[in-house]
Amino acid sequence: MRGSTILIVESFGGPRTEAILEIVDILFTTAIAGPLIITYWKATWTLMDLYIYPEDQLLSAVWTTAFGIVFGLLLYLLQDIVKTKLQPDVGKAKYFILTRLYTFFAAIVNVAACKGVWNLLEYVLEDAQSIMFSTVASTLAVMALRTLRNVNSAPFCITVDTAEDYFEAPTFYKTSSRETALYILDCVFSVTVVGSLVVFVWRGSWALLDIFLYPDNLVKSCWTSLVSDSILMT
Repeated sequence: MRGSTILIVESFGGPRTEAILEIVDILFTTAIAGPLIITYWKATWTLMDLYIYPEDQLLSAVWTTAFGIVFGLLLYLLQDIVKTKLQPDVGKAKYFILTRLYTFFAAIVNVAACKGVWNLLEYVLEDAQSIMFSTVASTLAVMALRTLRNVNSAPFCITVDTAEDYFEAPTFYKTSSRETALYILDCVFSVTVVGSLVVFVWRGSWALLDIFLYPDNLVKSCWTSLVSDSILMT
């Protein structure tokens, strides 16, 4: 599913109307769509904590990582087949139900992959110095790979459902599925390397905020993060 920034609205009625629509669009993205996406991630993440080996956090991290990476690869490898077989002309109701089920499953896979790598890092990186080093190194790595945009997520940016590119998940090298061996390697690299580096950046940034932003006052830390994010977003 191809990423895009805030909801795209067509302008009509001149510059003033376009400006109003853009403001409404930004407010909708930051105040409604973004928080709903974050709520889904938090809820799914917590359910995995509760039901996937809750008594053994390391085993839970290994299993969620394996599930996320394996099924993430399958979604990549099968995207062209799914896109060919499932078109809007199969019927509006059938298309809507099947595409949303696909998205629901893909969302679980994404959360699992992120959670698994995230939790594994917690066993390796504990002190501020190692977290800072890994965050800087992973940020430089995604910059060198020219994939820094993948760090962006809700509420900064969201994706809207469109039939044209619903099943498209661009790979790093953008190889064709006809080049079977190269395409498989491209998918593996995109999921295991690029995807994991993005989690490294996210987890490191999150941990550093926990360490340095009012570590003794969780409520104040949360409100400061939320207000700062809202100001920067607008």
